[in-house]
Amino acid sequence: MDDKNINHVCQKIIDKFSPEKIILFSCKHSPSGRLSSFKLCIIVDGGDADMVEHDIYMVIDCDIPFDALVYNKSDFDKISLRSGSFAQRIVSEGSVLYEKQK
Repeated sequence: MDDKNINHVCQKIIDKFSPEKIILFSCKHSPSGRLSSFKLCIIVDGGDADMVEHDIYMVIDCDIPFDALVYNKSDFDKISLRSGSFAQRIVSEGSVLYEKQK
């Protein structure tokens, strides 16, 4: 993704929260074609996903609105296998922007 706002938010998340994976699963554009909002799914290994989500909103500033949906890796791995689940849709339709090297 070449949008500077998405790249900025992703880099801040990587630097501060060291996620396993970041997936872009929605982005909206204005009639003129400019990005107007986006949604990220952030997979973390361990810790409190709700607290990480809260901290993302407290720490990261962006010029356009964004949503962050944070899952623990073990939970995401399980529910993403369920046919028709929201997590499965994120995996099948989203774009992986970052994945931690193993």
